[in-house]
Amino acid sequence: MLRRMEGEWRMAGTPTASTRRTATEIRRRRPRIGKARLHKLLYYVQGYHLAWNGRPAFGDRIEAWEMGPVVPALWHAEKRGRVLSDSEEPPEAVRNVITYVLRRVGDRTGPQLISATHAEAPWRDATNGGQLIANQVISHESLSEFFSIESPDLKLVREAVRANGSDEPFEPDPPGLREALRAELLSK
Repeated sequence: MLRRMEGEWRMAGTPTASTRRTATEIRRRRPRIGKARLHKLLYYVQGYHLAWNGRPAFGDRIEAWEMGPVVPALWHAEKRGRVLSDSEEPPEAVRNVITYVLRRVGDRTGPQLISATHAEAPWRDATNGGQLIANQVISHESLSEFFSIESPDLKLVREAVRANGSDEPFEPDPPGLREALRAELLSK
């Protein structure tokens, strides 16, 4: 059950990172990142964290702006000259999702990320297909549903795990492992 506590969405007894802490970690790994790229990466972190962990990575809402998903609280604070940073690391689950997101889409440019997010269901649904761009909230439900969709690559890995007869539950592996497994399977 999600509840709003101290300005953040939290599961009872389960800590989540703050937006500031999550953004600081992304900036630590990508020191010259621009605002547009940062906000799109926060959107991806939130989406994957919701899909994989069943709770938000951070509590601030994401809105669908003309340039794509934005975390308005962070955007407005930094626009007023308040660079928000946090020396404390986010929880391991959030750091793992950040690693995955940076490996998956972290090298894309701002315009590429804007284009990609505009094509994805959470932004399209919030804006009625791009017709209503008035800072509409992108819901956690929309993000979780979209980022839970199994890609063809992940399906291939799941089938390989089943074929090996392992009775261990499948969990997303560290970034890079999926690509290595896929390459190994395709080389056979």
